[in-house]
Amino acid sequence: MNKVEASADSTLGLFTIEELKEKNQTPDKVFYGAKASENWRAGKAVTEADYKNALKEFLESPAGGRKVKKDAKGR
Repeated sequence: MNKVEASADSTLGLFTIEELKEKNQTPDKVFYGAKASENWRAGKAVTEADYKNALKEFLESPAGGRKVKKDAKGR
């Protein structure tokens, strides 16, 4: 991405996921897990809100990736 594209993306509120990783000091394990979960490639441009939402969803998901109901009783 050249400087013109970078400044255009910044005015739209889009940043690369790598920039947001540094800005938010996201640990590597969390970053790569969320990246895989969202099927993001290196250099993907997203808004900061989308990035934070992806991290939140990843951190709140079950370790096995299984979908569970919010009111599951564990039976």
